[in-house]
Amino acid sequence: MSNKSCHAKVFYVSPMSYNNLAMYDYSLLSNIAHFKLEYFCNTKYDAQKLALKMNMLYDYSDKSGVSKLISYLKSQLKLLKIIQTEYPQIVHFQWFKIPYLDYYFLIKIRKSGAKIVLTAHNVLPHNTGDRYFRIYKKIYTIADRLIVHSEKTKEELVESFDVQKEKISVIPHGTLDFSSNIDLEKVAFYKNKFTKDFGLLGKTVFSALGVINDYKGIELIVDAWKSETISEKNDIHLIIAGKGTHKKLVELNERSNVSLENRFLLDEEFLALLQVTDYVLLPYRKISQSGVLLTAMNEKKKVIVSNVGGLTDPFKFGKVGHVLEDLTTDAMKKSIHDAIANSKKNPTDEVWEKVLDYFKWEGIARKTESLYSKLILSKSN
Repeated sequence: MSNKSCHAKVFYVSPMSYNNLAMYDYSLLSNIAHFKLEYFCNTKYDAQKLALKMNMLYDYSDKSGVSKLISYLKSQLKLLKIIQTEYPQIVHFQWFKIPYLDYYFLIKIRKSGAKIVLTAHNVLPHNTGDRYFRIYKKIYTIADRLIVHSEKTKEELVESFDVQKEKISVIPHGTLDFSSNIDLEKVAFYKNKFTKDFGLLGKTVFSALGVINDYKGIELIVDAWKSETISEKNDIHLIIAGKGTHKKLVELNERSNVSLENRFLLDEEFLALLQVTDYVLLPYRKISQSGVLLTAMNEKKKVIVSNVGGLTDPFKFGKVGHVLEDLTTDAMKKSIHDAIANSKKNPTDEVWEKVLDYFKWEGIARKTESLYSKLILSKSN
């Protein structure tokens, strides 16, 4: 790392920095040591405090309608003024809330002389189809460097958005460790409660956890579980837990080997449910990377995943569950039956060690620092 890089000023901007996203920021930023970082985050930031300058800039989250838009606009104007006053070498964005508006701020930031880095956690916002395709193509063009979490996402940016390969860096999303920031006694309490209330003792447990949404393939889980060879088995159990709605969920109401917790989950409840699970179900239709997957990896839980985004990355190091052959009910049923048959077979310690090493935040921070350094050196040459 050159002296020029060590003294470089980087603004790290994360408007949605609360819950899992705050944990992501904390895990990355607390491991970056060679740059002068300033953090621009949400007033709802709820991870551990960082040992750097934290600007609680964004307060739109609890507002609605026009008030929300105005609040976000004011925050972006404040950010732009600070950039034009302090002249950071790099501005690294994690998310945009109003891409049509944000694009014009990016133009202004470029004119200030700062280089723009964008982490494309998702190629396009969830459940929006191609509505934002044109504006994100412009955003991906104006950014100096893009970070994605998997090779598949890089390929999608190159093929669909005509982005040059050279400006895209593949840097993994690290594991998410809930245990460091929550009450572990409460986790133990909820673990015992769920085991008793759902009758899980001695059973193979499958779960779909987190916000319920169309892109997560919930209908595949429901339709597969409704089949007689699965719904009538007494030695397995399905848990679907999280806030959100889906019209298919009512079809599982009368199934004795299913538990639905259709509500917001406390972090302690989420971790407890993960700990009582044998297989986490992730038949996502579209995703770049999943926080649920990375929390499952941290807890060394097997998974059933679709072959999209970075969901199959852990399988590079060993069989940590099952990959769906395709996104059909039959493929889902087959994977569940295979999982039941192999429920006692677990990845070796060596496999888990390789998986966790790949998703380790220290290595991810070094790769991020390397990207910053190359960008600064290219600017000065």
